[in-house]
Amino acid sequence: MKTLGFLGAGRLAQMLAPKAAKAGWKVVLSNSRGPETLTELVDSIDGDVVAATPADMLDAADIVILAIRWPHLADATAGLDWKGKVVIDAMNNRLGPKPEDVIDIGGVLSSEVVAKHIPGARMVKAFNHEPIPVFDNTLPPEGDANVLFLAGSDAEANAMVAGLIRDLGAEPVDLGPIDQGGTNIAMGGALTNKFKLFSRADVEAVLAES
Repeated sequence: MKTLGFLGAGRLAQMLAPKAAKAGWKVVLSNSRGPETLTELVDSIDGDVVAATPADMLDAADIVILAIRWPHLADATAGLDWKGKVVIDAMNNRLGPKPEDVIDIGGVLSSEVVAKHIPGARMVKAFNHEPIPVFDNTLPPEGDANVLFLAGSDAEANAMVAGLIRDLGAEPVDLGPIDQGGTNIAMGGALTNKFKLFSRADVEAVLAES
């Protein structure tokens, strides 16, 4: 059984964890307050779901999802051994949906900032290009509008994340390295915040226009 770990147990984890567990993944949830604070959440999810400390979650997980808010990035990732771990950066440098909620990071890609806090990790960008309710309402998808995007420079890590996406019922589209094709799913990118999943034809049309 493959194991999916979550650093953070907020809205993203609460949306994805039940879907991953239903798809046959073991799920390990963690937060900064301790596994005992996650008992109610764990009990509410069907499947093989447990809570652990962040360090124990990292040890157990095949893939880790950063499911934390931007202001918590430094504290939540500090003191953990990220070397060799496949980590999904699902974060955006914002506090909410409004323009004034964007956090200024000096014009760099948010994943560049994230990478500095998880040294040695095999980072893949995914699950950030739409608001959480869109993923919640469309996974597993129906019909041709079934694409989820990923981007990263480690081919094996990308393939592992693509496998997770397939297990969730969607079609993975690998956009290449984060600093190249992955800019299309960075905040403000051509493939972000469409409030729907794309078909492959939709993706090709948007990329051709951009």
